Formats: sequence, C-alpha cells, structure tokens
Amino acid sequence: MSLLWRDRIQVFFAPDQINIVGMSRGIKPVQRFRQSSICMQNTDAVQWQAPLQLLEQMIGQIYDDSGSAGIRRGAELHVTLSNHFVRYGVIAPQPALANPDELMAFASFQMREIYGERIDDWTLSLSTWDPCRGALCAAVALDLLAGFEALGQRYPIKLKQIEPYLATALDHWSRELDSKHLWFALIEPGRFCLTVLLDNQWRCVRNQRVVQNFEEELLAALEQEIIVLGPRESAKQVYVFAPELSEWKLTSDQGWQFLRLPDEGKRSAPVHFPLPGSADNRAEPCIA
Repeated sequence: MSLLWRDRIQVFFAPDQINIVGMSRGIKPVQRFRQSSICMQNTDAVQWQAPLQLLEQMIGQIYDDSGSAGIRRGAELHVTLSNHFVRYGVIAPQPALANPDELMAFASFQMREIYGERIDDWTLSLSTWDPCRGALCAAVALDLLAGFEALGQRYPIKLKQIEPYLATALDHWSRELDSKHLWFALIEPGRFCLTVLLDNQWRCVRNQRVVQNFEEELLAALEQEIIVLGPRESAKQVYVFAPELSEWKLTSDQGWQFLRLPDEGKRSAPVHFPLPGSADNRAEPCIA
C-alpha cells in the first residue's frame, strides 16, 4: 500500500482523557470515526500508565470490530501529547554551532541546567532550528515512548509521529499568527503552557501546573515574563487556545488583550483535539 494512501489514527493523549480519530486516506481524507474516553488515574502508578492502558484498549477494540471502523491494517499512528507529559526549554541562538550533533549536545546541556539529572530518563526533540532564532526543546519520558512503540508491535499500526500539544497547536496556526511578536497560551485542565516569540527569537516557554485559579496564575505569569522580557509594547495581544474550558470569559485585564483560538477567519482546531467544553463536567487531573 502506498504511503500516500495509508489510513491514519490520530490520538490526543492526556492524563484524564483519550481522543481517537480514524481517517481513511485518499485524494480527499474521510473521517471514519471519533472516540473519546475518560481515564481514571491510579495514584500508585506513573502518570501515563493508566491513559496508555486505555489507549491500548481503544486501539484493540478498533481492530477487534472486524473492520467496522473502516480503518485498514497498517494505519499510521499520530499522537499529540498533553503538556502534562512534556517538559520544555528555550534553546538560545548559537550561530557558531556547526552541525546537528553539536546542536543536540548544546540543547542537552541547556535542559540539564534547567532540570538536572532527570533528563537522563527523557528523550529530547527540537523545533526547527535557526542559529539566529534559537529553538524550543521538548523532553518526554523514555518509558512513555517505549509504551507507544510497543503498541505498534502488538497491533497492525505504524507509529509515525509523537508530538507535544504545544508544537501541534503552533504548527496548525503558524500561517495565521505573528511570527515576529507572539504571545501564546495553551490551557488544559490543571495546567497552562505559555510561550513567547519576540523579534523572531524564542524568548520564553513556561509549562506550569495550576494550583488554584488559572486566570490569576496566568496573569501573574504574564506579568513576570514582561518584567524579564521587555516593554509592554511587545505584548499587546495574547493568543489563547483553551478548548476544554468554555466557561472562561476572556476579557482584557491589566493591559492584556486575549484573542481566543480558533477565531473568526482562522482554521478550526484539529479534529482529535479536545472538544469545546469537554472538561466542564470533568475533574481536573492531579499531575505534578
């Protein structure tokens, strides 16, 4: 089967939910199904164990239904990881770096400065590197990646891509956002991720657990970053993607203007992302 025609299974993987969308590929891809399941956490296990077990059950059900889901064997598996499972860092511009090996060594050094010896149990990946712009670095537990790879061995699927939620969202709306001056906040139940791009350079990425009130804590984070990064003129607008929290009324506060995505005239969110308001009746995950 040609890769151009390979079916695709798109997954949103979070501590408290799994979304799966099956796409039948062709000249015009067709959505065959969409399934969502709530995940109950086991406090005695690692944070990704319960959702990984749930994902395996859901994939098994797809192929146990004798093809009723309409997805052929050999489908590509594309996974978007909730920011609960990812740690980030900004890799400063380094025009002197000569090759990819030097770049990864520098990124590893930078991440070790932030997170210490924990990075020995993580795998690192970088956004598109520009020596004058820098990059964002994402770290994911090696054990979690091994769990996804094992799925590809037990079921007739091919693990094609694992990408952080922040990266997927930024890529999706990249053509519609200001690439020179961008403040972007991605909000999930119990966590927000804030990243800043100023003068074409990555300046900040903050992946923060929400302790009490996410509106207050997000505003505090914005104020802290503007003190570090420069004049308020560089932060007139903050793009926000918070699909699960429909009750949050975005209003200008303390000089910040919030623009919620997807906005009128902008692309809709990827089909496997959380549905609007899907967390309103769901408890927030307790993830450190």
